[in-house]
Amino acid sequence: MPGLFVAMLLFPQTASAAAVHPAPDRMLSLVPRGSEGAEYCSEDRRWCVSLSEAQDAEAPVLPVVRTGDPAPPMPHARSEAYSNETYAVWPRLILLKDGGFLAGVETRTSTAYSGGGGSATELQLFRLALDGQAPKPVLQVPVGASLLIRACFSERDMRYRRGACHDEYSFSASLTLAGETTGSLPALAYSTEARAFPRGVSRTEDSTAKPRLKKSDLVHERDPECSFARRFRFDAAAGAYRPDAPLPECSAYTIP
Repeated sequence: MPGLFVAMLLFPQTASAAAVHPAPDRMLSLVPRGSEGAEYCSEDRRWCVSLSEAQDAEAPVLPVVRTGDPAPPMPHARSEAYSNETYAVWPRLILLKDGGFLAGVETRTSTAYSGGGGSATELQLFRLALDGQAPKPVLQVPVGASLLIRACFSERDMRYRRGACHDEYSFSASLTLAGETTGSLPALAYSTEARAFPRGVSRTEDSTAKPRLKKSDLVHERDPECSFARRFRFDAAAGAYRPDAPLPECSAYTIP
């Protein structure tokens, strides 16, 4: 397999390759291998995932799956010169019943503000096939975010805010196997939680114009609209996963 395809699946491809999987549609947890965290492997080191080497500014970042031999080649460090984004291996690997994989890349975007800042992480999940086909993203979802926004600009603000001089927003999500298979790929369960501090803050409103905070407001309040669960099933015609219900608008949490 020339060029890009070589980077995707670095182990011998034989007719019995699918038989090496211990179970169909199984999700493995991955842990960093080495001090730099450039490669993640299963606990038994049978499977390892790293990121593809950058070719140019337009080249996508792709997951690289290989067998975890005792002395693996060191993965190339990917240059961040082309973008202010940073990339990491999704610390999970799904072994598919057809011998392929679902492997992911986490893209983290950071933003700085005067007196605050934020970051957000999006997971892009790729389907990797043993036949050398180009990997294709089948799912993109936010998996984490945190934001700190300055809210005190005077001594009055400090008094009204009871010293809580930043609005805080957090978002976290998990993606797991849902326990069913639709077509060629397993269904996935997506669960999120969004919180804001102090109680009642919103990125669409001016915090300095709100009433004086009470002591009971100094809590991380769960946002019920952006804390939700969905089941994603693979749509073969679209070549992508689709949720069982539309996702709510949560950019206040997921976009820094």
